[in-house]
Amino acid sequence: MTYNVNDQRAEVRDLEEVLKLPDDQLSRIFHNRTVSIPVSALHALRQELVFSIGEDRTKGVFIRYGWHTGVTEGQKMRELNWKSEEELVMAGPMLHKMHGHLDDVIVEEMKYDDEDAINYIRAAWYNSYEVEKQLEFSGPADQPVCHTLCGFASGYLSSALGRPMLVKETKCMAVGDDNCEMVCKPIEDWGTDEHENTYYQSSSVIEELDEVTAKLKRERDYLTTAHDVHKQMMEIILSKKELENIAELLHNTTGLPIFIEDENHNITAKCNGTTIDFDLRELDTKVTHFFELSGGEGLLRTPIYFENKIRGYCSFVYTGGSRPTPLEYMIIDQTSLTASIVLLHENIRIQTAQNIRRSFLADILDEKMDEDELYKVAKYLDFNPEGDYWVFTMEKMGNEDELNLEIEANEKVLKHVNMFFKQRGIETFASYKFSQLIVALEDRPDNIMMKDKPGMINALLKHCREKYKNYKFNVGVSSVENNIRSIPDLYKETEIALNTRTDDSGGNILYYDDLGVEKLLFQISDQSMLNRFVESQIGDLLEADKHDELTETLKCYIENGMSINATSKAMSMSISGLRYRLEKISDLLGIEMDDTKALFSIYMALNVARVKKKS
Repeated sequence: MTYNVNDQRAEVRDLEEVLKLPDDQLSRIFHNRTVSIPVSALHALRQELVFSIGEDRTKGVFIRYGWHTGVTEGQKMRELNWKSEEELVMAGPMLHKMHGHLDDVIVEEMKYDDEDAINYIRAAWYNSYEVEKQLEFSGPADQPVCHTLCGFASGYLSSALGRPMLVKETKCMAVGDDNCEMVCKPIEDWGTDEHENTYYQSSSVIEELDEVTAKLKRERDYLTTAHDVHKQMMEIILSKKELENIAELLHNTTGLPIFIEDENHNITAKCNGTTIDFDLRELDTKVTHFFELSGGEGLLRTPIYFENKIRGYCSFVYTGGSRPTPLEYMIIDQTSLTASIVLLHENIRIQTAQNIRRSFLADILDEKMDEDELYKVAKYLDFNPEGDYWVFTMEKMGNEDELNLEIEANEKVLKHVNMFFKQRGIETFASYKFSQLIVALEDRPDNIMMKDKPGMINALLKHCREKYKNYKFNVGVSSVENNIRSIPDLYKETEIALNTRTDDSGGNILYYDDLGVEKLLFQISDQSMLNRFVESQIGDLLEADKHDELTETLKCYIENGMSINATSKAMSMSISGLRYRLEKISDLLGIEMDDTKALFSIYMALNVARVKKKS
C-alpha cells in the first residue's frame, strides 16, 4: 500500500498504526527528504572533528546534531493525536531505532509531577552505534560516548513534551557497563552545577579563536613588559647600582608600592610613599606567595636566595582588595633573581674591600709600610692620613678547640662587625689576631654615633651577644691620636686596657683613658723590671697567701680608702675578722696600714701581679 504524505498524515491517528508502516513509508510521512549516512562515515567524521577541534567540542557537535534531529521528530509527532503523553513519549524509542542509532530501547521507569506531567524517565539502550564504533576503532573509553543518542532523546522529549528536558547518559557499554542507560529530567531539576547543558549551546569557533587571540595578546603584552623589566634589571646589575634602583624600576612598571628587606626583616630599599604597617616576621615564605591581610590589604612576597639561604624578601603591596596579576607574579620572580645577583655583586665588592682593609691594617700593625705607601693606600681607601684615629680590640672567649673552628668563628664575627658599622655609615678597617678582633676607625665628627663612643660600643656588644650567644666579649678602647701612623701604638693601648680587667666573666668595656699609672707600668718593655718591682713590694704576701684571701682583702681595703668600716661592708666581713687579716698583712709586708705612700706602691704591684697571673 502506497501512502501520500499530505493525505496519509491526517489519516494516521495512533502509534500502532504508524509503527506498522514500512520504514521507507514511515520516513516519508515525517520527512520531505531523507539522507542516509553510513555509520562508518559518521565515525570518520567524528575522528576528523576530534583531530581538528578537540574531544570536548566534538562531543558538542554530535549532541547538537542529535538534538536537531530529535526536535524535528518531536514537532511532527505532536501533530498527531495521542491517547496520552506517555504514548507520545513511547514513540520516541521507535523513531530512535528507525534512524539506526541503536537496536532496542526499554523504558524502565517513568515518574510524574503533581500536575501529572512526566518529569523523570529512565531507559536502557542496547547496541548503540557510537559504542560499537568506539570499541571497534579506539577500545574502551573513560567517559560515556553516546552523544548523538543523548542529543536526539533530549531534542525529541523537549519538543514532544513542550518543555526543556535534558538527557544524560549514566551508564555506557563503552566504559564497561552491561548496557547503556539514560536519565531524562527537566533542565532545572539537574541543578546549577550540571555541565552537560553547555553542550547544547552553540558556540562559534571564530568567537573562541578571538578569545584565544585576545588571551595570547595579553600573554604577549605580559612577556613584552616582563622582558623590558628584565632588560632594565640587567642594566642595573651591569651599572653596579643598588637595590633602591630595582625598587624604583618595579614601582614605575607596576604602579605598586614596593619594598625589599634583609633576612632580619630590616627594610633595605623601598619606593617613595611605601609604608609598612605589618609584622613581617609572621610573613616568611620559601616561595612566591600572596598574603591576604586585614583591611583589604595584601602582600605578594618572594624570597631572595643567596648561597642557598634566604637573605631577604621583595614585596608588592596591594590595597582595596586588589590581587596580583600574572604579570606581577612574573616580575616579582625576576626581581628575586636580580636581587640575588645584586647581593652577590655587593658581597664580592664588600669582601674585596674588607680584605684590602684587613691587609692594610695588618701591615700597619706590623709596621711593614713606609710612610709614602701608607699614605697612598689610605687615600685610596678614602681615609685621611692626617685624621684622628682610635682603635678598639674585642676579645672573643669561646670553646674552639681546633684552629679551623676558631678561624671560621673569627671570620663570622669580623663579617658581622663590619656589617654593623656599614649599616650605620661608619667606615672602618678591621682584622683579627687569634681571638682578638682589631678595629681602627677615623674619628669623624660629622657622624652622630662617633660622638657617643660608649653608646656605639655597647650597641655593638649587644648586637654580637644576640648573634653569638655562645661567646663572651671584652673590649679595650684606645685614646685618639692625630695621624694614621699612630695605629700600632693605639692597638697597644687597647691591650693595656684589656689587661686591667678585674674578672673573666666577659662583657667589660675598658678605656685606656680611664687608666692611671697602669698606662706607664704596662708599657715597660723589660718585664724583669716589673717582676722585681712586684717581688719587692708584695713578694712575701704572695708566697704566704696561697688562696689569695689576704691579697684580695688588701686590694679591697685600699680601694675603699683604707676605711675599715667601708671594707667590712664591701667584703661582708666582721670588723674583728678584718682587723685580724690586716694585722697579718702588716706583719708580712712590714708596713703600717695607714701609710698612704707605701700602700700606693703596693696597690700598683697588686695590679701588675693580677694581670701577669691572668696572662
